[in-house]
Order: sequence, then structure tokens, then C-alpha cells
Amino acid sequence: LNRSSDLSKDSILSGKFMTGFEDWSLDQFPLRDNFRTLKAFTAFYLLRQKDNNDIYVVGGQAAKLDYPMHADSLDYAASRFAWIYENLLKDADTRVWMSIVPDKNYFLAKANGYPSMDYAAFIAALREKMPYADYVDILDALTIDDYYTTDAHWRQEKLSAVAEKLADALGITIDKDYSSVTSDVPFYGVYYGQAALPMEPDELWVLESDSLYACTTYNIENRKTAQVYDMDKLSSRDLYDVF
Repeated sequence: LNRSSDLSKDSILSGKFMTGFEDWSLDQFPLRDNFRTLKAFTAFYLLRQKDNNDIYVVGGQAAKLDYPMHADSLDYAASRFAWIYENLLKDADTRVWMSIVPDKNYFLAKANGYPSMDYAAFIAALREKMPYADYVDILDALTIDDYYTTDAHWRQEKLSAVAEKLADALGITIDKDYSSVTSDVPFYGVYYGQAALPMEPDELWVLESDSLYACTTYNIENRKTAQVYDMDKLSSRDLYDVF
């Protein structure tokens, strides 16, 4: 335990002590990762379960079950988008576009016998709730290979077809003067740890160009301005923080 989580009235009331104790206890559990891997092997290969804690692996791709469609979450998101449109965009002579980014289950679940959300119903419901937005369909521009095998995220170096489809809808032209560069650090995504199975790590790629180097971003959490990529995060626990 570090000093910020030493046992005291303040640390207990603030929750710092229990958070620190939980992290410490996990680190002290002997052979914890080995036991998790053994459990996963037992679930998948001995008991023939199709998933372990909602994580499944198909063709080297790890994914998390996302079923059924949560209508309450969809309604809440649509209400927030509507508030932004009504209060900030409606009277600003602004055109609005909408696109649906599917997760990996769109490509893996139904084809491999897993519960699958009805994406057609999901898209239809959201479009009905957002009549002020023009829908741009990108589903046919994506494949499962556009996602990291151990993570939920897109691989940006593979998304040129999606980018071009979005650009066409917006009536703009994309500058294709960029290069794809890979880091020399293996990327173990969020599903790697949750699956607790031995999997090959992904390669983390970034796009480089003079235009991107000239861009700056503002992080509202730490109130700092930086470049598009934070390459210092290549030494952090979550490499995806580079983005």
C-alpha cells in the first residue's frame, strides 16, 4: 500500500484505502494469472463453454458478447444528441450526419452461434429518433480485419475505405499523403486480459504526415495541449492511450 492509501479516517471515507487495498491484494495473490488461465482453459476446452465471462475467441479474434439491445441506453443517447442539436446546432445553419460504428460482434457473433444484437433494428430505431441527421452507412466498408484481434478498437491504418465513404458524404476530399508506422512495443488489448488465454499480441500502428504533426489537441481532463499522438504512452500499461 502506498502512503496515499494508508489506513486513516480520511482514507476510508474517501475510498482511497479500499481502492489501494484491492490493488495490493490482487498483486499479492500467488499465481493469480496462472489460475485465471487455468480457469479459462477449463471453461473453453474441458467444459466446452462458448464463452468465459462473456469473452469468446473465434479465429484468433477475441470479442465480448453484446446482447440484447439496450433500448433505454439508446433512448438516453438519442435524447442527449437531440439536446445538442436543439440548443446548439438547429439555428446555426449546420448540417448533421450520423453513422453507426459496429463492434466486433457484428462480424463474429451470429455467424459463430453467439447471441447477436439486431443491428438493423438498432439503426432503424436511432434514425427514427434523429430525423435531423443524414445517415451514412459504413457497414459494408468494414471487415473484422479492421479491428485489433485482442481489443475492441479499430485499426486506423486499415480504415481508408471508411474514411473515403464519410468524406464522400460530407463532400470533401481526403489528403492521402500519410504513412503507416508501427511501434516496436507489443499491444495486448483489453480482451487479452479478460480472456485469460494465450494470444499473440497486436501491432499498434499510427499514421504520420505533415498535416497531423501540425495539429494540436486539447485534453479537457488535464487541460493540456498536445500533439495528436501521445507517444510517451508507449511505456504505459494501456498502449491505446497513445491515441
